[in-house]
Amino acid sequence: MRSILKLEIDKNILIPFDYQYHLASMIYNSLSAGDRKYAEKMHVYQKYKFFTFSWLDVPKRTTVPGKGIQSQDGTVYLQLSSPNTEFLTVFLEGLFQEPVLKIGNMDAYPMEIRIEEEPSSFSVLKTISPICLRTKEEIGGELKERDLLPNHSKFYENMRQQLKKKYEIYYKKECDMNFEFEVLSAEPKRMKIKDTFVRCSNLIFSVNGDYDLIRFGYECGFGEKNSMGFGMVTEKKL
Repeated sequence: MRSILKLEIDKNILIPFDYQYHLASMIYNSLSAGDRKYAEKMHVYQKYKFFTFSWLDVPKRTTVPGKGIQSQDGTVYLQLSSPNTEFLTVFLEGLFQEPVLKIGNMDAYPMEIRIEEEPSSFSVLKTISPICLRTKEEIGGELKERDLLPNHSKFYENMRQQLKKKYEIYYKKECDMNFEFEVLSAEPKRMKIKDTFVRCSNLIFSVNGDYDLIRFGYECGFGEKNSMGFGMVTEKKL
């Protein structure tokens, strides 16, 4: 289930480049306004939270080099997705309780909310928030985490296995499905989440395999750190 929010902001305000942490905080605040106990349960669960969200889509923008972006008409869009309908229901209920969304120092006013139907098939996907994947490698005799990009062979296996693992945890059953993907284009990104830098990738990639597994990735995100705004995809129109 996926919702698309049309938001109105002050067109004079500067949106910093690294705002994903503030978006995540806004989402939890809205969940808390909708159902405080549900929000607390989501926040403390450490493994997977089974939702993801997009970057802000600013159709009419001005980029201020080294600082951020401005919306020329004050209109931005945000997509939020989860296989759990309760999650989106609580979030939307929170919007009615607290209609002004705080994204860092920016006030955002929901002007329109639309629920998007899921595609009946998948062919080519593109990220609307970058994919994050990591692995552990021995460096200097110690195991250390390393961010993976598509130029590393483990990127492909990790992306497949991450999705199957999340599926098994969410549905509480073994995943006997598979999917394959081919990266058609990749753009490396370096994002700052609070005090940590993450190397990740914006991708366009073709997919084939079991529809239900690919749909699950479409709903909750591919890769890791989905609840911090990584791994959301949409269809690439051909």
